Amino acid sequence: MFSLLLWVFVIVFILINFVGSFSYISSSSMEGEVEPGDLVWVNKLAYGPRFIQTLLSLPFSGNRIPFTSHTHSYLTWIEIPYFRLPAYSHIKRNDVVVFNYPLEIDRPVDKRGNYMKRCIGLPGDTLQIFDRDVFIGKKPIDDLPDFHYSYFIKATTDTLESFAHNKLHIEETEVATSSKEYIFMMTKAQADSLRKFPFVTSVNPSITSYTPNVLFPNGPHFLWTEDNYGPIVVPKKGMTVHLNTDSISLYEKIIGIYEHHKLTTRNDSIFIDGTYTTHYTFKMDYYFMMGDNRNNSIDSRYWGFVPEDHIIGKASFVAFSANPGPRGQSLWKRTNGSRCFKGIK
Repeated sequence: MFSLLLWVFVIVFILINFVGSFSYISSSSMEGEVEPGDLVWVNKLAYGPRFIQTLLSLPFSGNRIPFTSHTHSYLTWIEIPYFRLPAYSHIKRNDVVVFNYPLEIDRPVDKRGNYMKRCIGLPGDTLQIFDRDVFIGKKPIDDLPDFHYSYFIKATTDTLESFAHNKLHIEETEVATSSKEYIFMMTKAQADSLRKFPFVTSVNPSITSYTPNVLFPNGPHFLWTEDNYGPIVVPKKGMTVHLNTDSISLYEKIIGIYEHHKLTTRNDSIFIDGTYTTHYTFKMDYYFMMGDNRNNSIDSRYWGFVPEDHIIGKASFVAFSANPGPRGQSLWKRTNGSRCFKGIK
């Protein structure tokens, strides 16, 4: 009996770490393609299974020992250098990717929280967002899904929220400055449909304005917004960039955190591992990720590039989905059968 349980444990351990795993969606940042309440299958074989990096870790326990609030379920005494097993694919533009959150620098890479976003920028791309449209170089990205954006609506009725939910399936709504002014998160198609109703007087994009020290990278040379961002070059392995005090904010996390160098600046000079330098060559590929719910997503526009060693796998399909529903309602009644086994594009 013990040997059978041991074999089951080993098989499940291998499947979860090297084949795939499930990820529960609680955020609306990918709404449209992935909804809150979805249980998504993450294919780790697609981009090559990442070998376990934190070797001394309690399996199947998350980052905390069960029934404790602060005790880590892992030790950092032994950490394996990053490498991947062979893949049958590679990350393509518009793939929905699951990765470790890069800013949780107090944890080992493979113990950082899981995020799910759409890959918009590949290594070496020059990316720019202009009036909400994404360009690679000077060419707009084709074949994109119907992203959700923020719109400001004026109407002659104070019941537009319930109408929009019931008729157009618009989920994220709020009253703005008065009972007849609203902010809706919706697609361009939903906005066009809303404009056709006689009790709607105007539907306009709610374009964001510049706010200091919010978006990546910080600094007076990058006066960007969510809807007008860049141009920015996505770092590629082997690419060499020029460093100066104006550009260093683009690369300081890469050099000092992700690629483990000691970075210091003195006056107008930059030192890496104690040596004065004016150039840096990247050791990994990086990616630019964005949520489909564009004005309600904390993504690469806020915290920068995703290193290749943070990539977990490809979001493949919705294995199960349940609507939030009222408290106490059974899971059976909340099950959203139309989304179960739905492929993710």
